[in-house]
This record gives sequence, C-alpha cells and structure tokens, in this order.
Amino acid sequence: MPLITLTPDEVDDLIYSVRAGDSAALEEDLNTLSQKYSAPHSVIIASAIDSAPEEEGGSGCCLLHYPAANGNLEILSNLTTVLSTGPTENKLTEAELKAVVNHRNHSGNTPLHWATLNTHLECVKVLVGAGADMSIKNEAGLDAVFLAERADWKAQEATQTPNPNETKDEDGDEEMEVEVGGEGDAPQVPLTKGRQVVEWLLEHGEPQGAEAGGSSEQS
Repeated sequence: MPLITLTPDEVDDLIYSVRAGDSAALEEDLNTLSQKYSAPHSVIIASAIDSAPEEEGGSGCCLLHYPAANGNLEILSNLTTVLSTGPTENKLTEAELKAVVNHRNHSGNTPLHWATLNTHLECVKVLVGAGADMSIKNEAGLDAVFLAERADWKAQEATQTPNPNETKDEDGDEEMEVEVGGEGDAPQVPLTKGRQVVEWLLEHGEPQGAEAGGSSEQS
C-alpha cells in the first residue's frame, strides 16, 4: 500500500509513545491517525519517519529504532507484528516491510544496529525474524555484528582489573605468571551480552546485501 504523509507533530507523538514505552498511548495514537487518514495501522507505522534535517534536530529514525535501542521487546514485537499482518488488501508488500525494518537514520544506523549496539538479544531476534539485514553498514562503515563485537570488547575491558601482585620488568612492562594446564583446566568464562548477540547473528542471521561481512573499524 502507498504510504502517507504525517505531520511532524503526529510523528513526534508516535515517537514519544514508543520512546516512553507507553503501549496504551501508542495504540490510541494509531487509532486516531488510522481514522483520520483512512489507513491501517501498518501504514501509519511505516509512514512515521522523523524526516527533519539533522541540523534541525531530526534523527531520521523510524518507530522501530526506539524500542530496539531501549530493549522494549513488547512494543518492538507489537510493531513488527502489525507491520507484517492484516488483510491482504491492507498489507504492506514484502519490499515495503523490509524498507521499514531496515530503515537507516541520518547516521546510517538501522534498528538492528541500535539493538546490537545495546546488546538486546531478544530484540535482535525479533528484527531478524521480520527481515532485518545484518550486512547493512552505517555511515561509519560498521555492520550490526561489528557493533555487537565492540560492545563485547568493552564489557570485557570493564571486568578486567589490575592485579596488585603483578611485578614489572626493568623496562616497566608487566610480567604475568602463566599457569600451564590441559584444556579441561581452563575456566569457563560467561559470555557477555555482546558476545551472545554476535554468536546468535553468526548462526541465525542471513546477510541479504551484496556486501555481507567485511566490517571495518571506525576511525
């Protein structure tokens, strides 16, 4: 179905509801706009883009970005369900659905980028199930897997504390004692949330773009 043009205030109201995690207010907003424009909820959701220029404070985000970033699984699941269901004559086409799920904001980030950056695994699963493409890169050249890996690195660094018993050699470099043992002696380190996202994406995600993989680090 063709999308519609919502007013900036109408888009702001929808964004406020999803950012606040207010399901009741979101449903009320969708009902009001659906009646006003004689359009199904799916079209309202797909049309709700913060299209204001970045220099004027616009984000370029769609409604899916916010629950993906905040880990609001309930609202994200509801939005993707509404987008993908409904009577045939009112349903979005597959191309229209993927365009919403993979919408890039002003920084080139999709909802999947934001979900992986904040290590919300269940939200990642919902987005991939709705057609999110993990190979899409943002303006910095980073894909969703790389952002999850970076979150994993930061989490690991945060848990590493200096050992006051370590000695230093004459050049000031730290000397670490290495314990030799079999593989069975190695401690099992719990996976960080970022690593869980990475491993799930690598196992279940299916790159759909022509440039799958090949993440590059932001300079």
